[in-house]
Amino acid sequence: MKSAKQGRMISVLRTAAGSPAAVGMIKALRRRNIRVIGTDCNPLSAGFHFCDSSYVTPWGDDPQFISRLLAICDIEKPHAIISGPEEEVLTLSKNKRHFNKRDVVVLTPDYEAVAICADKLATDAFFRQTHVPTPDIFPDAASVRFPAIIKPRFGRGGTDVFKLENKRDLKFHLQRVDKPILQQFIAGTENTVDILSDLQAEPLSVVPRTRIHVESGISMKGETMHDDEIIAWSRTIVKQLKLTGPSCIQCIRSTEGLRFIEINARFGGGSVLSMKADPSIILNLIKLIRGEQPTQSRGFKEGMVMLRYYSEVYS
Repeated sequence: MKSAKQGRMISVLRTAAGSPAAVGMIKALRRRNIRVIGTDCNPLSAGFHFCDSSYVTPWGDDPQFISRLLAICDIEKPHAIISGPEEEVLTLSKNKRHFNKRDVVVLTPDYEAVAICADKLATDAFFRQTHVPTPDIFPDAASVRFPAIIKPRFGRGGTDVFKLENKRDLKFHLQRVDKPILQQFIAGTENTVDILSDLQAEPLSVVPRTRIHVESGISMKGETMHDDEIIAWSRTIVKQLKLTGPSCIQCIRSTEGLRFIEINARFGGGSVLSMKADPSIILNLIKLIRGEQPTQSRGFKEGMVMLRYYSEVYS
């Protein structure tokens, strides 16, 4: 049976339109003749300049966020929503039913999975339950072995993540990091894995990339790389956690082996590199929105390098 969306121009609502990840995706979607509605909590969002229409919304954890987004959907009638920050993904995943009534596909996993991804302690517990290799968590300050990492239990974009070299660093940052987690420091190569799964959490594309240079948690220089172990573990994580739609997983490869550190239920900040290396990501995204059967990726271009730079728009 043919979907009602087949043969029609597809409209996608992209939240957090001003983020670096969003601008690249907006351009990629529009190259495929997808109409893009951009939303952002900042009226000076650069991403608005690349969208077909745009709206200012409250923050993702604001009580008015959902009602504002539903009002925009009533006006623009998008076929799907692609979200960015954790606050928005959490809120949207919890309120999918309101958008389903409007025939809008919210491309996030269910709330239970998103909540695990957003909570670093819950993520650590999930890794251990599924035997995924992950760094040690220190239960208290007295048990810390240096060097170590301190990071907030709930946070994103590398904000308030610090390396601790000694007790003085520990004492200083314990007073400044909200709900801190103390974790084993792993020296090695940091990688992100961009994944697109179907609505049954079956991975369609799995593209690992090395984060060569990072600014404010966003990959500014990266390179795709093939690693069978990373790909296999990433598939396991996605299936076990039932991550539908886009997700990205972070891991570190050291001389001691592989360690997974985070899961994000959204497209990663450098996912435009993976989309370029594996064009089936955008094609399957469109199929999912249309209600068509997606196809397994045939692979990606290994060794593709992305170099980002600042650019300007004027109004």
